[in-house]
Amino acid sequence: MTFLAQLCATLAEWLHQPEPHDSDWSAETWQTFQFASRVHGVAPLLYSKLANTPWLPETQKIWLAEQYQLNSQRLAKMHTELKAILALFSGQQVAVMPLKGSILSTAYYAQAALRPMADLDLLIRPEDFSQAAQLLGQLGYEQEVTHWKHTEFSRPDNRQVVSTTGEHPDNPRKLEVHLHCRENFGGPLVELTELMWRKALPGSLLGEPALLPQPDVLWLHLLVHATYHQWQGKGRLLHLVDLTLLLPHLSDPLPLLSSIEARFTYPGLVLLKKYFPNSLDNSLLTSQQKRVWPSFRRWAESRDLVNTSHLNPKPAGLYLLKALHFTEGRPREVAQALRFALLPSLEEIALDHSRLARSKAPWLAYFLLPLDWARRVTGR
Repeated sequence: MTFLAQLCATLAEWLHQPEPHDSDWSAETWQTFQFASRVHGVAPLLYSKLANTPWLPETQKIWLAEQYQLNSQRLAKMHTELKAILALFSGQQVAVMPLKGSILSTAYYAQAALRPMADLDLLIRPEDFSQAAQLLGQLGYEQEVTHWKHTEFSRPDNRQVVSTTGEHPDNPRKLEVHLHCRENFGGPLVELTELMWRKALPGSLLGEPALLPQPDVLWLHLLVHATYHQWQGKGRLLHLVDLTLLLPHLSDPLPLLSSIEARFTYPGLVLLKKYFPNSLDNSLLTSQQKRVWPSFRRWAESRDLVNTSHLNPKPAGLYLLKALHFTEGRPREVAQALRFALLPSLEEIALDHSRLARSKAPWLAYFLLPLDWARRVTGR
C-alpha cells in the first residue's frame, strides 16, 4: 500500500473507530492530510471525531475547526435556500423530491455542518419544469446549463469562487434540477427515475412539505452514484460515509440491488466493505460478486481511495477504453460507448458547451474543437 493510500485508509478508520488511534506524522504528512481530507469531503466529519483527541497537533485542531465553521455557515445558507424552494413549490403544488446532500444533510446527519454540499439537488417531473423554472425565477435563480443529467440554476450574485481553501459559505451554491434520476457510464445508462417516484414517501423537510425518497431506494441511488464517481476518478470517502449512515435505515436492499446490473453497484460495495468492514453484511457483497464477470471483479477489487479519486497521481487512461471495459463486452453497449465518445448527442455536448449545442450546426462546430473532442475520448 502506498503512503497516500495508507493515509486515506487512516482517515476512514478515524471515522468509524470509537477511539481514533494516534498517528505520529511529520508536518509534511499533516499537510497531505489536509489536502486529502478536503478532496474526500470529510474535514468537518474529522473535526467531530478528532477535536478532543489529546494527540492531535494544535495546528490541525485549528484547521479542522475552521473547516467545520465554514461548512456550518455554508449549510445554513443552503438550508435557508432549500426551505424557501420547498415552501414555494408546495404552495404551487409542484411535486419535488430532494436528492443526495439535500436529503442527507437534513434528514440523516446528526448535524448539517458535518456534510459538505456543492449544490442543491432536486428531482421534479418533466411536465413541471416550465413552472419550476418560473418559480425559481421568483427566488432570484437564473437558468444556466442544460444537459443530459440536469439543468443548473444559480443566482447572479453567487457565481464567483471566493476561496479554494475550504467549503466557503459564499462559494457558488448552485441548484441542480433533475428531470431524471440516472447515471451514464459512457453509454450504458442506469435509470432509477420511475423507482424513485413510485417509492416516494410524503413528509416534510426543514418544516416544509416534500416528497422523500424511501431509504432503500435512496441508498441504491447513492450506491450507483458512488460507483459512477469512482469510475470517473472523482470518488470521495464522503460517498462511503453517506452509504454507511443509511444502512441502519434499510429494510432489505437485496431485491432492489438485484433489479439492476451488478456492475453498477459492485465497485461501490467493494470500497464500502474495504474501508468500513463492519458496516456491510458479507452476504450482500457476495450476492453481487457472483453477478459480475471475473475480470470486472478483479478490476473493482483493485480500487482504493486514491486510484478512484482526484488524488490519483497517474493518468486515468483513455476514457473510451474505460467505457468499453465497463460494458463487459456486451455488443449493444460497446456500440453505445463508441457513440457516446465519438458522436455525442446535443444534450451531451451541452454539458460543456451550452451555447454551441444551440447553434445551427452543433456537431460540425463541436468537431472543429479538436482539443475538446480529444478530451472526450481520452477523459482528460
